[in-house]
Amino acid sequence: MVRTGQRATALRTLLEEAGFRPAAAVPAPPRLADIQGNLAQSVLHTYRTFGGSNPTPSLRPGAWDLAFAGGLVVELDEELHFNRYRTETLGADWTVDLPWRADYQQQSLNQEAVCLGAGSWGKRWTNPSCERMFGPAAEPRSFEGGGSPRWKQRALYDSMKDAAALSSSSLRLARLSVFDTVDGTSLASLISGTSVISPASLRRHVEGRLCGGAQ
Repeated sequence: MVRTGQRATALRTLLEEAGFRPAAAVPAPPRLADIQGNLAQSVLHTYRTFGGSNPTPSLRPGAWDLAFAGGLVVELDEELHFNRYRTETLGADWTVDLPWRADYQQQSLNQEAVCLGAGSWGKRWTNPSCERMFGPAAEPRSFEGGGSPRWKQRALYDSMKDAAALSSSSLRLARLSVFDTVDGTSLASLISGTSVISPASLRRHVEGRLCGGAQ
């Protein structure tokens, strides 16, 4: 599999060709305090549903994947983001305001086998910090008991970023999936350079996925 950093770099180039200007500064990653009260409570509910028991957990998603002028942040979601845990986060009532919701629900349902093939071993399945959050993991590829703590953490943090965008007056978030199709072409093939579409088509796809800020 292509490394995330390589794909993100390639996507940045494509988005700049589509007219998005790089940000002068990258917005800080979200924290629970940045999220509106009801959305923050929903995030904490997901944390507990996944097995978290700390009454005041330290939830710290990583940096935004890409940042552009005008408060635009873009998340590139690869194979490991699409599974039953992401489906669960997208079941909350407030997620109806996310323009990628329906596509991501379908992709999470259809692509879990791909996710298993890409991340059912080692640190892609679990690690000590994720087990401190959600408890011990099940055997690789098994969703009995604790399932995959690492997958749970990824889904929870994706949900936090979604909620943070909806809570923000300045950030605009667009999520793009490697399984997206743009003008009949998969985003993965565009990023790898094996296919080409017009920059205007890619821009329209991004603009159709925007939420938060002034939206």
